[in-house]
Amino acid sequence: MHRWLTYRFYRLDSMEFQIISPRKNAFVYLIKILSGSLITWYGLRALGIAQPYWAMISLIIVTEPDITLAKTNFKVRVINTINGCVVACLTLVLLGPGFFPMLIALAVSVLAAMLLHNYPSNWRLGPATVVILMSAAIEGNGLHQELHLALLRVGEVLAGSSVALLQTLVYAYLIKHVTNEGKRLP
Repeated sequence: MHRWLTYRFYRLDSMEFQIISPRKNAFVYLIKILSGSLITWYGLRALGIAQPYWAMISLIIVTEPDITLAKTNFKVRVINTINGCVVACLTLVLLGPGFFPMLIALAVSVLAAMLLHNYPSNWRLGPATVVILMSAAIEGNGLHQELHLALLRVGEVLAGSSVALLQTLVYAYLIKHVTNEGKRLP
């Protein structure tokens, strides 16, 4: 099916190397990431978020054609976002913004991920969320604005992750519907 997309390079000793060969679901990923980016970007801009980059990043992280993997990615993203958000916001309230408070928050977030039983294996998203939120807060003026900017990033992360999960559910429904229609044909 994808032979027309496969290009091959032959060395002189006849060893074959594939230069371009699309992976399984390559077009599904492409379509879902591009369409999800459009939905996320323009949807959040319509809601007043000027540059929803973090929503797009989350969309990419969660996007999967398989429902089980998408749900797992969504769950991991939410758990890590909550970890990063709670730690970052507590740090902002207790220590304020800055590089050294960010390092303390990173340490707490890593420890939480390492000490909690059954914490998702992709634990690095928690500390990454701390950096996202703390860096947004560093740009703010005053605790209220800092917390607002931090929570805005969390909203973007959850919005992008939700769009990716919803796309997977729609994709699975369409595949099931098309497969069932194919079985009904004579």
